Order: sequence, then C-alpha cells, then structure tokens
Amino acid sequence: MRKIVFRIWLVNLLLSIVLFMLYRIVIAGLQPADTTFLERFFNFLDILLNLGFSMIYLVVMVAGSFSVFLNQIERIKNSYFLSFLTFSGIPLFCVFFLVVNVSMDIFQYSFTPDPIKTLLCFSIIYLVCSVIEFLMFRKKVKAQILLAVLL
Repeated sequence: MRKIVFRIWLVNLLLSIVLFMLYRIVIAGLQPADTTFLERFFNFLDILLNLGFSMIYLVVMVAGSFSVFLNQIERIKNSYFLSFLTFSGIPLFCVFFLVVNVSMDIFQYSFTPDPIKTLLCFSIIYLVCSVIEFLMFRKKVKAQILLAVLL
C-alpha cells in the first residue's frame, strides 16, 4: 500500500512542479507598456502581485501533495470521502475561495484583476488533476482489496 501512496504522491508532486513552471511562464509572458513613471510603478506592483500569487500557489500545491500521505491511515484509506479530501480537499477549498472572490469582484466592481483569473484557472487545472489521481488511487485500492479477499 505504501508503494501506491508514494507513487501517487510522486505523480502529484511532479504535476505540481510542472503546473508551477507553466504558471510562471504565463506570468512572464505578460508584456505591459512602460512609457511613464506611473505605468512602470504599476508594472512593478503587478510583478510583485504575480510573484506573491505564485508563491501562494506553490505552497498550496505542496500542502496538497503531502496530504496524500494521510491515505496510509487505514480509516482514511477505507473511507471514500476522507480519502477524497486528502487528494482534493485543499485544492477544492482554494478554488471555492477564488470563485467567491472573483464573483464578489465582478459583482462589486465589474472587474477582476488578471492575476486572480490566472490563479483561478491554474487552480481548477490542479483540482481536476487531483480528482483524476484520486480516481486512479481508488481503483488501485479496490483492486488490492479484491486481490486480498481472493487470496
């Protein structure tokens, strides 16, 4: 069982690193105009905001990766809901928080900053991938339980 959890964690960690690198590439691809001092100042603030969001994104993905190890506990592994939360609980909370934040921004200001939209898109991608990993994990656990019953 530990091999399965470790493999899933390794895939999750590699996925996190790839998504973080893609997120940084998307941020680096933004080309604002630098003509006046005020525009350069706002560009600098935008870069700081993007770097802050990328660090938050990295911390959340690493926390989400390490929570997979909770599936080594028998009670969590055998419970479908608790096992789902170890895979997708943190990303689901973050996506929910960002959706509420974006909705409030649109409702109040009819505007949402681009860094938050980008963060939301990448968070949804990570959530979908973690759900797929969870389904693969449950399939392997079910096969292992059936094999143990047959023997």
